[in-house]
Amino acid sequence: MKQSTVRAVAAGAVVLVCGLVALVIAFYPQAATEAGALSQTGSAVVWGLPTAKLMFNIAAACSLGSLVLALFALPPQGKAFSGALRFAGVSAALWALAGASMTFLTFHSLANIALFSEGSGAAFMSFLTDVDAGRRGALTVLVAAVVALLCFAVNRSAAEPRSTITRGSTLKSQRGVVLAILLSAAGLVPLALNSHAASGGGHPDSTLSVVMHMAAAATWLGGLLALVALRRSLDAAMLPTVVRRYSTLALVSFAALAVSGLLAGWAGLGSLAAVVTPYGTIIAAKSTAFAVLGIFGVLHRRSILARLERDPNGGGRTFATLAVTELAVMGVASGLAAALARTPPPTVAETGPLEEAGQIPSLIEAAAGWKLDPLWSLVCGMAAFLYLAGLHRLRLQGGSWPAYRTVLWHVGIGLLFIVTNGGLHVAQEYHISAHVLTQMILTAVVPLFLVPASPLTLAELTVPWRRDGTVGGAEVIGGAVRSAQTAMADPIAAAVGLAATLAVFYYTPLLQYSSATQFGYAAMTVPALIFGCLFTASLWRPFGGPSPSTMTTRMLALCGAALLYGFHGWALAQQPDQLPDARREPWQITVDPAVDLSLGNAEPAGIGMWALAAATLALVAAIMLLRARIKPAPLEEGEGPGQTGKLSAASASALIEVAEADSGPNESPQGLQARYDSLIRP
Repeated sequence: MKQSTVRAVAAGAVVLVCGLVALVIAFYPQAATEAGALSQTGSAVVWGLPTAKLMFNIAAACSLGSLVLALFALPPQGKAFSGALRFAGVSAALWALAGASMTFLTFHSLANIALFSEGSGAAFMSFLTDVDAGRRGALTVLVAAVVALLCFAVNRSAAEPRSTITRGSTLKSQRGVVLAILLSAAGLVPLALNSHAASGGGHPDSTLSVVMHMAAAATWLGGLLALVALRRSLDAAMLPTVVRRYSTLALVSFAALAVSGLLAGWAGLGSLAAVVTPYGTIIAAKSTAFAVLGIFGVLHRRSILARLERDPNGGGRTFATLAVTELAVMGVASGLAAALARTPPPTVAETGPLEEAGQIPSLIEAAAGWKLDPLWSLVCGMAAFLYLAGLHRLRLQGGSWPAYRTVLWHVGIGLLFIVTNGGLHVAQEYHISAHVLTQMILTAVVPLFLVPASPLTLAELTVPWRRDGTVGGAEVIGGAVRSAQTAMADPIAAAVGLAATLAVFYYTPLLQYSSATQFGYAAMTVPALIFGCLFTASLWRPFGGPSPSTMTTRMLALCGAALLYGFHGWALAQQPDQLPDARREPWQITVDPAVDLSLGNAEPAGIGMWALAAATLALVAAIMLLRARIKPAPLEEGEGPGQTGKLSAASASALIEVAEADSGPNESPQGLQARYDSLIRP
């Protein structure tokens, strides 16, 4: 047996054993309650179901985490990359087996019949085809099996002789890994839909929080386990680099776990008094383990990384020791998570099923509240932090950045946070006007702050490209983000994309779905912000440079957007603002030309869209006219190419304008970096 296999089995055993111990301790009180309720199934189902859940979590984490590690940290031509794909494939196969066991035991738990009793086979097949929980379990098994096959197929193509490896084959392998990552993440969704988060109890939907939590935990746990198993496959010079890259992934996972865990835990608890319940006790224990893991992360970043760079051999042994200890704590957290999944939250145990909705609050009453969204809370926090980190790195390099761009960025991020987490998020459950305000602010207002802040330019100036074939921040920006921007560089094309998003928002079931679930809300808000930024960026591009859009083209796009908003405003002005309860009547938007839409009769949703559209489009038109007439400010005396010293804010802004004006939609980040360097450095 290969040493890497032995290390993988040993590391996995540490996680599993520690998880089983934590599971037994945490689940023992609830097991007695379930044993009384499930009198026909026996202890095999009572204890088998959380045990299968634990194995499911560990196997899924090993599959997803090792794939993420392979894509972002391991060179695609090395042994470690191939080993990570094998590890992910085997883990996905175990994931499928654990998922099948979970589905089988879930059926017996719901049906309360003895294992392998007469007639249970036919009932189980009916469970897989007719019951949502059974269909989701079968889908999870299918996804895990596909991930396993895909990992083995990609590894086979990546394991070709080095002499036959080309840039095209490397890209093909990485695309296969990306697809496997997306499938692995999708495989976590059915389990979240079967959890307390979406069980219909008397607590808010927190399905997205659970999926974010599971994906972040999988990346952290699975990546570390894969790194420990594959450490010997990395040469001494590469190990510190891979560990540093993994540390960055772990830091992002830590932030995502903190946000999603806090929101999902609070949704289950409902109040601080519930901390003393069995559910609250397990959450407190998980929080303690999480804090310990945070301390380990600080040790890794402040001590282990430096020692690895000084002494890769001795530092490697220290890293392995600390990593195994960390895996043991992660195993405890995984066992607690499995116990938590089988423990009813106080909000469900005390309130029971959701009662019929009472009086719908007014728009003003709802707008006074707060409802934190896990995705946007994390995105806004990370966006503000990364922008400041980019500024710090740029200044360390001797560069300068206009202060107004920093102000615009943080004002835009603050507005984004308020819209997606404040009163509008609460009110959009009941009022079309809140939906319209949310969509319009994300599409037309927030981009007016974010796009002029030039975050992509800042990232391209401060994030270096990698030379070993791995995918980092620069590669994501250059390969994915800039490609989307290039495709939408023509304002007419961007306006068409904007029209498509509005049609999907208001004339499909997404309107109703987005008001009731976290996934639906994300499906509405994410495209709104993306297409709003793309449309604004197509209008904001400096005049000049290769293949520029003319003023005529931009004004035509603005006129098209005005007509688009006018039509949708007409439709929305006919709808009653206080929507019917989504559990009784479907939300539907229609257009009736015979309706009297005088100002006194128009509903606020349509008026809101017209007002915001008129204000923002007029502002964009005015800015375009000014940018077409005013050239960038000249350099101040003593500044320019070949001059030393820092640039003033006005001159730095002028140089960035020059660099961006000279670049076209297909401009590479390296070219922009070189041009900016030639302007600000001797």
